[in-house]
Amino acid sequence: MEVTVHSSMCVASGNCGLVAPAVFANPDENDGFVELLDPHPSEPEAAAAREAEYLCPSKAIQIDRHPIPPPRPVPESDSPTARPD
Repeated sequence: MEVTVHSSMCVASGNCGLVAPAVFANPDENDGFVELLDPHPSEPEAAAAREAEYLCPSKAIQIDRHPIPPPRPVPESDSPTARPD
């Protein structure tokens, strides 16, 4: 397993450090933003890291290079420039 964090996407919710403290930290001196402690955790830390990936509200955690979902496109009908037919 390989864990990657995208610090620029982190919103400092702290979920990762609570769920997987052996893998992630959210230190006060870093305003609670994620720090990766172990990029290659073994079980049972790996299971906790997967849960942290799932719980991350900003999707800043990536495991085994799972793709980060792109932003959703705005439907043309919701676009401020859309004109009614």
